[in-house]
Amino acid sequence: MTTFAVGIDLGTTHSAIAIVNKHGVPEVLPNAEGDRITPSAILFDDDDIIIGNYAKQAAVAFPEQVVEFVKRNIGTEDGSFDYRGQSYTPERLSSLILAKLKHDAELRLGHPVHQAVITVPAYFGHRERQATIKAGELAGLDVIRLINEPTAAATAYGLNNLGRDMRCLVFDLGGGTFDVTIIDLEGNDIHVRATAGDNHLGGKDWDDRLIAYASEKFKEKHGLDPRDDLAAHHDLRQKCVSAKLALTKRPEVTLFYDYKGHILRLKVPRSLFEELTADLLERAKALTLESLKEAKTTPEEVDTVLLAGGSTRMPMVRKLIRQIFKKEPARDINPDECVAMGAALAAALEAAELAGEAPPVDIRTHDVAGHSLGMVVYKDGKLHNTSIIRRNSRIPCEHSQDCFITTHDGQTVVDLWLVQGENADPLECNVLGHFEFYGIPPRDAGESKLSVTYRYNANGIVEVEAMDLNTGQTLAHRVAASTVSLEDVARNRVPVHIALLIDSSGSMYGQNMDIARETALEFTRNTLKPNRSIALYAFPGGQRTRSTRKLEDIQVAMERLIPIGGSPLHQGLAAARRSLKGKAGMQRIFVILTDGNPDDPEAAMAECIRIRRSGGRIITIGVGSQVNQEFLQRMCMRPSDFHKHTERIELDGTFINLATEVSSRS
Repeated sequence: MTTFAVGIDLGTTHSAIAIVNKHGVPEVLPNAEGDRITPSAILFDDDDIIIGNYAKQAAVAFPEQVVEFVKRNIGTEDGSFDYRGQSYTPERLSSLILAKLKHDAELRLGHPVHQAVITVPAYFGHRERQATIKAGELAGLDVIRLINEPTAAATAYGLNNLGRDMRCLVFDLGGGTFDVTIIDLEGNDIHVRATAGDNHLGGKDWDDRLIAYASEKFKEKHGLDPRDDLAAHHDLRQKCVSAKLALTKRPEVTLFYDYKGHILRLKVPRSLFEELTADLLERAKALTLESLKEAKTTPEEVDTVLLAGGSTRMPMVRKLIRQIFKKEPARDINPDECVAMGAALAAALEAAELAGEAPPVDIRTHDVAGHSLGMVVYKDGKLHNTSIIRRNSRIPCEHSQDCFITTHDGQTVVDLWLVQGENADPLECNVLGHFEFYGIPPRDAGESKLSVTYRYNANGIVEVEAMDLNTGQTLAHRVAASTVSLEDVARNRVPVHIALLIDSSGSMYGQNMDIARETALEFTRNTLKPNRSIALYAFPGGQRTRSTRKLEDIQVAMERLIPIGGSPLHQGLAAARRSLKGKAGMQRIFVILTDGNPDDPEAAMAECIRIRRSGGRIITIGVGSQVNQEFLQRMCMRPSDFHKHTERIELDGTFINLATEVSSRS
């Protein structure tokens, strides 16, 4: 084999790197210090950045210069670290750990390392996976694949059991994440049936419980809380972690802790530690049972239980496995190293395929999606998550739904919110992003039929496209340039700019103008909210106020209106359209108070069409006894947007360019 690729287990607390040697056997490469696993700790020391054991030990002396548990924040906006005026994102911090592993592997191997397969928790979503690839690229690696950690562990186990058919459950409890995965070994194939997990459940949480208990005992005895001092907190963490590890082999440990000249001598029986963390174990148990249910299997049908992650060494975990499965977990793989070894196998296979070479081993993996993928649509009058790819679907995969239509007349853009999650309420899911798909020919509401296709690639990363079924054309898309969140949409907090257009022609003289002013003021009082502003326009007369949230500004401007001359509605609409230019995340509503007898009806309708095609909404209010109701109704996007001046008018929600779901799947 002429192509070299490594497998990397990028862990929350420890990381490891492995290769497949010339004999086709995966082996973990020791780091420069001679250790087979490397603490995922980073020390910033002046101009030096140090990774590993020394960094972890330095946390007590230099707590503000050490970063740990980076993986818990990767793919999020949290967890950035600032040092000497420079900000390091979780992706950048992870890349430093990866670069250390890469450097040490190159020293050990004697040649450069470029290609890598990096492991991720099976329950990592789209953003975390993208961020992991970015971290690898920042470290100078070509990330040829991501592999789920339980699948990697099963791959390492499967290498020693080729040709056997069995059902395995991988119980992967690491330093910061937990996955449980049901896998079938069938000959040389590894089929993932189902997976469940929690990206914020791991050994750190067990540590935190013991730290909290010891801190409270110290506080009771000495009136001081060591958690208030960063260095003292790090020191206590190290002692509690050591106590936790000791409890793996002993039924009781004594924790000694010294802070500000005060000493705590605390006996911690294993039974107490298990009591303090019982709910954490219960969460792992619930997810295990959920995974069994998803896989449509029973504990009795599981042939072997594989343990991955150092936290599975806790006796309470082994006891849980025995309770559920009535058998001992497998002991022929190292829980600290099996994930890296499985990643090395995947790396060797992937690299060989890319190079057109024969694979070093005959083993194949078939993974599944950890989350359902969906889009946000209108359904039954509210926002709804319609799932397009179901959780535990085999990846890579794609699925299309063609049951969507446009929501309003002239709609040329569809706002597509992508979500991962199982809940029908999109606010209870993980929002991946807000995209605008554009280029739909303007048609009446419901006339444009849309198909949306979601794909999970082999890395579990999402790809999406939409098609106009009327033409067969794939729609172009862009990330929406907006700070509006999906919750803003659901809670009616999207910014709304309203153009209030008042007919001030001669036909409105006298009582009609009084009615128009009174109706406009009532509408303004009912409408003005923190996210809404109103600009007043007259025809004739043009713009009379800028967009404002001040009722008195609009009131003064309306009192100054003098009804005289013709009714150039088209000019008023054009002026308002130019002032209220559309952009993502802003809704535009044009409210027209008139008797409906403009000078140039065709020009007015042409302006209405322009507004509607650009996503604006038109509401008309008939004023007086000679209202041209038919014309005013035609101007609106929907019949309910025409009102008589005697009606109380309130906006029934922001007008957003979502699609409407018109049928449901079985």
